[in-house]
Amino acid sequence: MDLNSKYFTYSAALLVIFIWSITFVSTKILLRYLSPTEILVYRYVIAYLVFVALDPRFIKPRCLREERSFALAGLLGVTLYFLCENFALAYSTASNVALLVSAAPMLTGVAAHLMTKNEKMTKNFVWGCIFGLTGVFMLVFNGRFVLKLNPLGDLLAILAALSFALYSIVIRDINKSYPLAVITRKSFFYSLVFLAPMLFTPAFRFKPDVLMRSDVMANLIFLGVMASSACFLLWNKVIWALGAVRANNLMYLSPPLAIIAAAVVLREQITLFYIIGGVFVLLGVYIAQRQ
Repeated sequence: MDLNSKYFTYSAALLVIFIWSITFVSTKILLRYLSPTEILVYRYVIAYLVFVALDPRFIKPRCLREERSFALAGLLGVTLYFLCENFALAYSTASNVALLVSAAPMLTGVAAHLMTKNEKMTKNFVWGCIFGLTGVFMLVFNGRFVLKLNPLGDLLAILAALSFALYSIVIRDINKSYPLAVITRKSFFYSLVFLAPMLFTPAFRFKPDVLMRSDVMANLIFLGVMASSACFLLWNKVIWALGAVRANNLMYLSPPLAIIAAAVVLREQITLFYIIGGVFVLLGVYIAQRQ
């Protein structure tokens, strides 16, 4: 398959979004035994070790400017994004967080419009955001339109969305002479550097007996190998092919895919609001992807 073809790009994007949509099942299982910080640290240690195992050679830095870009990608796309999202759930409702994090595609468009020369907001983008966010709103609240404001938690959720938006722009502009595997590996390395201080806080406790459980290890391996190593590698390729704005607009597909996964795995009921919201999301993605 031609790795530069449009077919491969959209297939890879849908695969990544599908995997990211079902990670909540693994995370929900792990939260019975581990804290959000512990899950995040173990997940990205595994993800980084995957790249080291595939290519154990030391990758010598070329210049400080490029290393700064890798560090910024790791800080924004992993450390800040997941920490803000996880701690937002501690202070706000799951519905609020899910809705506000879903603003990442819209924030990507605004940030790219202000920070880049070749990704400006268009009418299609604006209408796509309107349809997409409307669909996400219907999916998240499922007919119960009660929005409880929790300033700290909601602010953290918005910061998570903004972090991922800025990460996408950083990845888009990284020197493309580097292989994607090297870029992803380096960003994971710096994300672990930024996570290191969390190891010395009450948020992290080393629990060997818990890690020895088969269900815990299986879900950590899934999150580390599939949802992190493989998915970030493919998603960076998608960003290079489509641009930060069009790539992140596909993220609107995540909520309906998560609902389908919940219906299959957790036997949750699909309601009329889910169906209507899913249609709005699909329309939003279609409109935003049109040239």
